[in-house]
Parts: sequence; C-alpha cells; structure tokens
Amino acid sequence: MKRLIALTWKELLQLRRDSLTMRMIVMVPVMQLLIFGYAINYDVKHMKTVVMDESRSYESRELVEKMRASDYFEIIGRVDSFEDLQTTIDSAKAMVGLVIDRDFAKDRHRGTPARALLIVNASDSTTSNQAMNIVSGIASGISIKLLEQRAGWDAPGRPIDVRVRPWYNPEMRTANFIIPGLIAIVLTFTLVQFTAISIVKERELGTLEQLQVTPITRAQLILGKILPFVLIGYVQTFLMVVLMGWLFEVHPQGSVAALYLLTGLYIAAVLGLGILISTIAQTQMQASNMSMMLVMPFVFLSGYVFPIGGMPAIFQWLSKIVPARYFLEVIRGIVLRGSSLADLWQPTALLAAYTLLIIGIAMARFKKTTA
Repeated sequence: MKRLIALTWKELLQLRRDSLTMRMIVMVPVMQLLIFGYAINYDVKHMKTVVMDESRSYESRELVEKMRASDYFEIIGRVDSFEDLQTTIDSAKAMVGLVIDRDFAKDRHRGTPARALLIVNASDSTTSNQAMNIVSGIASGISIKLLEQRAGWDAPGRPIDVRVRPWYNPEMRTANFIIPGLIAIVLTFTLVQFTAISIVKERELGTLEQLQVTPITRAQLILGKILPFVLIGYVQTFLMVVLMGWLFEVHPQGSVAALYLLTGLYIAAVLGLGILISTIAQTQMQASNMSMMLVMPFVFLSGYVFPIGGMPAIFQWLSKIVPARYFLEVIRGIVLRGSSLADLWQPTALLAAYTLLIIGIAMARFKKTTA
C-alpha cells in the first residue's frame, strides 16, 4: 500500500510541475461548459423575417402581428416584389419570407381558404423546421377561431381539450438537455488523452522501464498511474456540477451521491480506454491523435446531440459499444428526472460490464507491451 501511495504521489507531483496540464484540467470543462451551454440552443428566437403583404388588410396585419408577438420572428422590413424578397433571403439578411395573397382578406370573409406563402432558408434545417412549425401553429389557431365563430360555438372550451404537460423540462430549455451530458464529453476528452499521453511519455523517457525493475507490481504501477486521473475526473465533475447549477440553473433532481458514484464508474471506463491507447501508440503524437479520434464517436453515437432512434440501424448497433451512451442515460436520469439507482439498473449494469471489459483488455495489453 505504501508503494502505491508513493507512486500516486509521484504522479501528482509530476502533474503539478506540468503547468499546461494543470490549467487544462480546470479550463477545459469551464470553456466547454460555457461554449456548449450558451452556443448550442435549439430554441431559436428573433428569426429575421421580411414580409410581402399584397393584401394590406386588417386580416393580413393580424397574421403578421401574431408572428411578431411570438418572439420567434423579427420583422425587419417589407418588400413590394417577390424579386426583392428573394434577394433579401439570398443575401442572408433574412431567414424567413412571408408572402400574403392579394385576396387574403376577401377569401377569409367568403369562407374560402385564405392563402399565404412562407419561405424559409432551409440550409439551416433546425431553424427552418422551427419556423415552419410555429407559423403552422399560428395559422391553425386563427383557423380554429374562425371555425368556432362560423359554427356558433359559444361554450367556454373547445370540443376537444388536450392538455400538454412536459415533465422534467417544462420550459423546454436546451441547456437542460445539453449541459448534463457535457460531463461525459469533457471527461472523455480530457481523461483519455491525459492518461494515454502520460503513459506513453513515461515510456519515451525510459522512466516506465525504471519503475518496472522496482518491487512495484504491475497492478500497483497501473493503479498508481490512473489514481491521480480519477481525482482529476472528480475535480472536473464537481466543477461542472457547480457551474451547471450556478450559470444555467440545472440542478440534480436525484441523489448527488449516486451521481458521483456512477460518474466514478464512467471515469474508470475512460481511463481504461486511455491505458489501451497507450499500449498501441508509440509516440505522444500518436496517443493524442488516437484519443481525439474517440471523441467524435462519443459525441455523435452517444445520443448527446442526436437521438439514437433516428440513426441508421448500423449506427444504432455501433452506439451500443460506446460507454458514453449508458452514462448519458444515467446522468440525465439523475439530473433531470430524479431517477434512483433502481430505476437506472440497466444502463448502470451495461456501463459496469463495459468498464470491467475494457479495463481487463487494457491491463492484459499493458502487461504484454511492457513485458
């Protein structure tokens, strides 16, 4: 035990002397949290909109004002020709164009469909889908009101009253979805790379071979190398949980103890990946590049940004070998839904199995390459 403590202390002293690494330990989670938390936002508002109103009536102004009042559209101007509208959108001065038919008001009073055309810049599919859905909702609301008037419906409610109650994220904030999962991404990005480069650096300097001729066992050597990074992982997690609540008001709804306990399981998994990479890479550059190659699958196949159910079947299968997928299920369950360990037994069991497997493979490879 004394040998393990001495080796761990040696690694901590070595990390302290590396000022760049020490700064990265703190700055990476802070920068990632700020960038992802504020930059990634699917709730796009104030979409610049240009209007071509050929009707120039109360009814057409009602439609435009309802769009403006939604806060999702910012009316930046009006044009008198379709060519001007197209030029405005082509030059990216506006994202949305609304063309209201000349007979819009007359058709409404005659009881025939009143026509308007919504043009969106679909090069940004997320924003364009949101714009189309919102305008469709506004148009449906106006249509229902007109139909109620024509049918003489005077009851206090509508014929069908469907109440919507979004649980766990009632305000539909993007931050509530993005920020908790960022813990998994940051831990992967930093710990895999730090661990792999640290071990490869020891091998390049020859100090790894010097340690092997000491009475330290291989198990103690591996534990001594990774324990400091376990501490780093917990420091980063604590920092992100604090900032998550302070900056974005996203607070764990479940057990904080369970959150840190299962985070430790994920830290062990990514450290195992770092050790595995160190047994393959010959140089620090190779270790860094291989670590970076892991980040993309962890981001895109984990369900962090894109839902796994929307992926092709082959990528849904590949996502099953990405440990971040299971950790995301766990952390979002605890933070957003207040789930207990019993509720999360399946992703926890799969994450534990993955952790044991990857650590076993990494230790077997480490023994082989350092023999």
